[in-house]
Amino acid sequence: MTVVFDHRGPGTPEAAWLTCDRLAACPSLGVPEGRAKLVVLAAHPDDETLGAGGLIAAAGRSGGRVDVVIASDGEASHPGSPTHPPSALAAIRRSEAASALCALSPSATITFLGLPDGGLAAHRSAIDDALRARLDTSTVLVSPWSGDRHPDHEVCGLAARDAAARAGCAHWQYPIWAWHWADPGSAQLPWTDLRRLDLDAAASDAKRSALAAYASQHAPLSALPGDEAILPPHLTAHFMRAFETFVVTPSAPPAPTARDRVASASDSDYFDTLYSHSDDPWGLQDRWYEQRKRELVLAVLPRARFRRALEPGCASGLLTARLAQRCDDVLACDVADRAVAMARDRLAGTPNVCVEQRRIPQEWPGGLFDLIVLSEIGYYCTDLSALSTRVRTALAPDGAVVACHWRHDAPDHPHAAAEVHRALGEGLGNIASHVEPDFLLDVWTRSGESVARADGILT
Repeated sequence: MTVVFDHRGPGTPEAAWLTCDRLAACPSLGVPEGRAKLVVLAAHPDDETLGAGGLIAAAGRSGGRVDVVIASDGEASHPGSPTHPPSALAAIRRSEAASALCALSPSATITFLGLPDGGLAAHRSAIDDALRARLDTSTVLVSPWSGDRHPDHEVCGLAARDAAARAGCAHWQYPIWAWHWADPGSAQLPWTDLRRLDLDAAASDAKRSALAAYASQHAPLSALPGDEAILPPHLTAHFMRAFETFVVTPSAPPAPTARDRVASASDSDYFDTLYSHSDDPWGLQDRWYEQRKRELVLAVLPRARFRRALEPGCASGLLTARLAQRCDDVLACDVADRAVAMARDRLAGTPNVCVEQRRIPQEWPGGLFDLIVLSEIGYYCTDLSALSTRVRTALAPDGAVVACHWRHDAPDHPHAAAEVHRALGEGLGNIASHVEPDFLLDVWTRSGESVARADGILT
């Protein structure tokens, strides 16, 4: 799961980082010069300054082209503000970002995508499009670190990783919140991939001036509760260093073909890689979108109680725990080591749940199930025909199949949601279909009998 941290807490003091031998020993980076173009992606206004302000200043001064892309307007920074509605905060933060960038590099360009603060996962395609138009092999693409434990930072980091692979360009990632929640003595940071960019006096001064422009973040909006500073001094101290730190991994290979994606997305290594960046790659625990979707899945179940349920692709077990309340027995499975371990920990006190590591549909379990729940897993399967055959064979005569899948294009989904649901529903009767712009939710049974008729309301 995504680790929840409180920016108001003391966190890791800056003194601990400044005395960290591993941070001091990070290899050096050089500033992109000459014809190199620097594209800096930020999830929110101020990310670009906090994480890469010195780099922007130094690159601009060396004559390089600098293009800053800010995905959201940061309008959710003060959700409880009694004085500043989101629209006012968005306007303030855009103005602050323009002032900050002027202090860093007056010749730099800035683009605001205006995507929802806190909801970037649902707008990944807009970020992809913005990056695709800006990159070539001479570009250095800089983004938030995907392991920063903030959902928006994660989305931007992963989008930038894929965009850099497509363009064949360099990709550097800047941590922000990691300096607050991470332990210098632990393996929470990718130490072998960390690099230091030492800042000269001019770059450091420009960064301080840019940080000062974000008054809405480091000073209270008012004296009222809900208007407190988001970046108090103990946090901004991490960004006053005479160096900046980036996660720099080896150049990514060319973007995979559709055939490659089918193979990789159905392989355990693919999911293990996702979990190596985050315990909650999709924000299943913290995002309202995911919480609401779980409630909808539970609401469409056609019976109050089931005997034996199967949930492939259980991830960390959040939906599994709710299914356990409605079922005598639940078999949950996932292909990823980390997902299985987290699900087992979460459900250790739930005796009617068994969590196993299985690849679906190849390692389909034996026996019949009167509930099969396939949530965000079908489009990863190489052979949809094999999956649907397994489902129909394992479905009890009075059983139900529930499927829920993301509708938007995704480079790691070899099948679309509609294609998955057509295959799963073949030969079964649809008794519920819920369609939203973001996902499909369907329920099938062998008989196709409505809930009212099955409950005796209709005869």
